[in-house]
Amino acid sequence: MHNKNIYQLVQAHTVTQPDKVACIYQQTQINYQQLINKVDSLAVGFTRFGIKQGHKVALFCPNNLEFTYCLLAAAKLGIALAPLPLTLKGQALSKALQVADCSYAIAWVSVANQLVKNDLLPSDKVISVGGDIDGVTDMASLMSIPAEHSDSFLADINAPFILTMTSGSTGQPKPIVFTQATKIVRAFDATAHYYQLDKTDVVLVSTPLYHSLAQRSLLMPLMLGASVVILPKFSVGAWLDAIEAQKVSFLFAVSSQLKALLPKLKQAQLTSLKCVVSSSATLESEDKKLLLSVLNCRFHECYGASEMGVISDFDITQPNVPINSVGKPLPNLRIKICDSERQTLPIGSVGEIACCSSTAFLGYYNLPDQTAQSYDSEGYFFTGDLGHLDENGYLYYVGRTKEVIKSGGINVYPSDIELVSNYLPWVEECAAFGIEDEKFGEVILLAYVSSNNAPSNAKAQLQMHLLKELTDYQQPRILFDMTALPKTEMGKIHKPSIKHAYLQSKV
Repeated sequence: MHNKNIYQLVQAHTVTQPDKVACIYQQTQINYQQLINKVDSLAVGFTRFGIKQGHKVALFCPNNLEFTYCLLAAAKLGIALAPLPLTLKGQALSKALQVADCSYAIAWVSVANQLVKNDLLPSDKVISVGGDIDGVTDMASLMSIPAEHSDSFLADINAPFILTMTSGSTGQPKPIVFTQATKIVRAFDATAHYYQLDKTDVVLVSTPLYHSLAQRSLLMPLMLGASVVILPKFSVGAWLDAIEAQKVSFLFAVSSQLKALLPKLKQAQLTSLKCVVSSSATLESEDKKLLLSVLNCRFHECYGASEMGVISDFDITQPNVPINSVGKPLPNLRIKICDSERQTLPIGSVGEIACCSSTAFLGYYNLPDQTAQSYDSEGYFFTGDLGHLDENGYLYYVGRTKEVIKSGGINVYPSDIELVSNYLPWVEECAAFGIEDEKFGEVILLAYVSSNNAPSNAKAQLQMHLLKELTDYQQPRILFDMTALPKTEMGKIHKPSIKHAYLQSKV
């Protein structure tokens, strides 16, 4: 089955179930036959526009049906797409186009305007989505030619298909290359088979589609012959409504979404849900317990890396599982924990998480040295994450290797400080990290958000609590009170933004 490309796997359902609903987006439902007709038209349009096999195309598109058509037309033609956030501007925008070698762009009208106006791409290399711009072809007109379906062209499943941006430690974007083969293995082996999904399922996508896990949530049900519901963006109300109205049975959720949903889940009648998987950042055990009390379905937490896909996972609803862990390695995957010399550490020791898997990426685009350095001689990929394994094979995530704070020459893990701070019921969220200091090399900053019922002397109380619970070298020197912690679109706390806010407050 896995020698077919993604387009062929989806197209096969037009033979067996042409009228089955494939995609639901707001008020629009399209079946498999309509979906493939649109994709075939777009593929012809791309070819006439000059986009051919092997071309790299930037995609700036919100969560909508057009994103779906682009993914499948690219899979049909053997094009590599670089999906990027619509919020990219200035230097970051030109840098992303440059490092991914994008000679064309399909762009939401506001971004298309920027690309042309700032001479980032010539107007005859830009396709606009969601509106017209003078001198720029819009996607709707590209798709207006009814296309004949033909199987004459079969894209190679081992060629680059998606270039996902990750920022390296220097902030320089490193495009991660995925082939269609990787996406297919991740969709079937690491998702559909693992979570026992089939074509009767309805899958919800509620995170930005330029992220690789959201793309899997979109492509996996379509390859399976199931139905997918696409939310334009996440909001508590829209998420709950979509599940109830469309009888959603499976979804990946970002941990911050689940946290936001907690107050509403008690009243919600989400009887259609069979399985929810929390991803992207680890949930605190208190939140896991609360979710267990309100969700009436299998509830998993997974840990992964873009380069490898999902690495570990477990069903938190099972009895006696260690709730603070991030589960066990997936069946097709091996894990080891290593020291800074890449030597394997004994059970229980904290070190860098390394893994070996059939779901690995192809490499960093145009960065052969960095790709080679991320592997050891046994073929294990080094994630840059810290963790440890227990004697039963459960993995515990501690943080990023880059986030380890060197305080007076001793390694301090931010998660230890955050855990202790979160014991206080009025600390809503917090983040600890190192900040340069002339005298100590690095001192610890703890940013925190207090709830409305916090004591009037909250900072002093927090300090007393930390003095009691942490050793001397773990003590934060700076307590930084914020109204909210800045986050990425995937709901991860963004520590560089906190650092920037702190330095600005000193000016």
